[in-house]
Amino acid sequence: MKRNLLLLFAVFSQWFAPSLFGDSLFADEVSRLRQIELFESEIRPVLVAKCIQCHGAKKQEGGLRLDSAEALKGGGESGEALVAGAPQASLLIEALKYESFEMPPNGQLAEQTIARFEQWIAEGATWPENTKQLREESGAIADEDRHWWAFQPVIKQTPPQLHLEQWPRNDIDRFVLGGLEAIGMTPAPQADRLVLVRRLYFDLLGLPPTPEEITHFVNDGSTDAWERLIQQLLDDPRYGEHWARHWLDLVRYSESDGWNQDAYRADIWRYRDYVVDAFNSDKPYPEFVREQLAGDELSASDVDGGDPQLRIAAGFLRLGIYEYNQRDARGLWNDIMNEMTDVTGDVFLGLSMACARCHDHKFDPLPQRDYFKLRAFFEPLIWRDDIDGATDEQRRAYQLQLLKWEQATASIRQQIEQIVAPYNSRKWKSTADKFPLDIQACFNTPAELRSSLDEQMAYLVSRQFLEEGGGPLKSIKKEEQAQLDRLQAQLAAWDELKPVALPSIMTVSNHRGSLSPTTLPDDPDQTPIDPGFLTVMSTVPLPEYRDARNQPHSPPAKFVSTTVGHQDDRLERRTQLADWIGDPRNPLTTRVIVNRIWQQHFGQGLVATANDFGRLGAQPSHPELLDWLAATFVEQGWSFKELHKQILLSATWQQSTHHPQSDRYELLDPDEKLLWRSRVRRLQAEQMRDAMLVASGELQPIVGGASVDEATPRRGLYVKSFRNNLDTFLHSFDMANGLKSVAVRDATTTPLQALLLFNGEYALARARSMAKRLSQTEDQDASELLQSAFLWTWGRSPSDDELSRGLQFIGAAPDQSSLAINSERLVDFCHVLLNSNEFLYLQ
Repeated sequence: MKRNLLLLFAVFSQWFAPSLFGDSLFADEVSRLRQIELFESEIRPVLVAKCIQCHGAKKQEGGLRLDSAEALKGGGESGEALVAGAPQASLLIEALKYESFEMPPNGQLAEQTIARFEQWIAEGATWPENTKQLREESGAIADEDRHWWAFQPVIKQTPPQLHLEQWPRNDIDRFVLGGLEAIGMTPAPQADRLVLVRRLYFDLLGLPPTPEEITHFVNDGSTDAWERLIQQLLDDPRYGEHWARHWLDLVRYSESDGWNQDAYRADIWRYRDYVVDAFNSDKPYPEFVREQLAGDELSASDVDGGDPQLRIAAGFLRLGIYEYNQRDARGLWNDIMNEMTDVTGDVFLGLSMACARCHDHKFDPLPQRDYFKLRAFFEPLIWRDDIDGATDEQRRAYQLQLLKWEQATASIRQQIEQIVAPYNSRKWKSTADKFPLDIQACFNTPAELRSSLDEQMAYLVSRQFLEEGGGPLKSIKKEEQAQLDRLQAQLAAWDELKPVALPSIMTVSNHRGSLSPTTLPDDPDQTPIDPGFLTVMSTVPLPEYRDARNQPHSPPAKFVSTTVGHQDDRLERRTQLADWIGDPRNPLTTRVIVNRIWQQHFGQGLVATANDFGRLGAQPSHPELLDWLAATFVEQGWSFKELHKQILLSATWQQSTHHPQSDRYELLDPDEKLLWRSRVRRLQAEQMRDAMLVASGELQPIVGGASVDEATPRRGLYVKSFRNNLDTFLHSFDMANGLKSVAVRDATTTPLQALLLFNGEYALARARSMAKRLSQTEDQDASELLQSAFLWTWGRSPSDDELSRGLQFIGAAPDQSSLAINSERLVDFCHVLLNSNEFLYLQ
């Protein structure tokens, strides 16, 4: 079989591009951004904190300045301080290692920090272009900061006047064509219908169309065929499954804790299903934001009343990394809170708030206080595992049935409790005793007297009691164990009376006792910081807003004041934050979310750095179009589906990947930011896997529910995802791992990917199933079988030459019965189709 497979690859060699997965331009951009991130996160903080006091604008010991790229490379009295690409030849590294000079003089840097400097220099010593000179921390916000494009009000722009008026189909096209005409370029022709229908299905559903769906659209000559197909796919429940995956990448969704143990989270899938339902129901974006940031506050109470989906939506606040056996509970909770703050900034605001955690942001107008004002919104929050996801009706029925069971088993349960109570008490004490004394004090404080920090620490202690190996009964006496076994057998006899447990969820609530303050880490006075919004946005004038009844409103106080509320507002803090984020006048929110939608349709956002709208990020390629989309999005009720339709109905989206002047245009616009043609894009990991299951006929169309192992033929969305287990087909093709917010997935090119497709058992098993499916079709000859194989994988019929060579390989005459085809050769043929560029890429 392997010999035949190699032969077939040779026969169909023109189906494969020189590089199966290559995209050097994208890889270069990713490398540049990573180097800037290294400078921002590792190099710049050290230079500011340790170096520029003596080697900056005010003071230059030894004639050396380290506050700009030019000064650093120029060196001082001792010569050149830095040689880009050669850390071993750089005096800076010698000084940091204390091999000649000793810098900083008050103590050598950690080995890891020095290694980061060596890495930075080895990779070219990248210094961001928009950072001319480092400055000492101040927290001041300059006028140029206030006028940064992302903080300006969104104003709906008027499309430009054009020469090629016959091309645009809507205003999106007018903005795009205006940019092209400005430099003498024209758009590509429209892609053919076969290309468009396959592209659309993958774009909206993440799945390929069936041969019947392809044929129906291609033969539909009605003028509204395209618009009706778009609406049909938007109404398909598979739409929510596909678009939920993009959101789950952003919020770093995974189904395990991370760190060393990486324990499985058996109930977090309910949050995943909430996101799927939100997209399918076209939930308005502000409502989507409010439910995730404050679903528990919107519910009638912590335990009952209201919509259980609100409590499930608040599972967004449970997605961070957690390690149950961490003794430094205070440090663990601090990390949890910080990550919660970071992700909120990334996802909803498109700002890298994490850079302001330890000091004023060096590039963006984000003082350190702003970071902790944002964190203060989350200060009252506690994690809850004791709240169910049932409706009021379900809960009442459960309680009635539970009462019957409890009455019938009261005596048995009392005897069991008498046996296990002493062991539980000892286990609680031994668990608490493993923590530092201050954490023990939090745990031992009576529940009604606990502060919010006490409650948070007590929660972390209790998780160790529940999850630490062995359990309280691991040292139980034999005679007591035998007695316990008998009692549990008696209790089991009443199982038919016991109600089915209510659905368990991972959610949060607010502490109702005293509130621990939010403070700056290095503030000697530990002055409490109230929750508040970004300082820079409080000084930007906002336009008058008119509601649905066209009634004018002036900007609310939340956009004028930078702080909100005090300790007595803790039960609704996150609701206030969500309302501020979701206000139609918030210029960040609308731009960020429409840019994310655009990115998924085109492969790159109008702002290429979708999680960073600050100075380290990219400028918008079409700022007027971005604002037009943002304003229109709000006007249309924050509807994702309406935004999809606008984009998909545009001539811009429907362009071909081929342009008659591509050689010249690639020189003018190598990154294709001006949208003069459609990008060729590789299927994402889940699309690739699911398309194989569609072709093989194995895909189970089950929507929602608990996750499954990778061998189960359900959509990749439903495969269990572990943060530390990356040895899977999906992760090999760049699936997000849940460790951080991912706005743009990596697009790596590795030998392992080719090997997994060529020799991996998963792809080969799908080829076997596909061959079996094709050969079992009755009244079908060999030509018809191959026609079907091409349609299921490539979305088109083969050319005469392709059909002829396919028949030659499988050793069949055109009219030969499909039942008589050599099965091994047919498997190899299917395997090649699943490895081909036309299957793996979208035109």
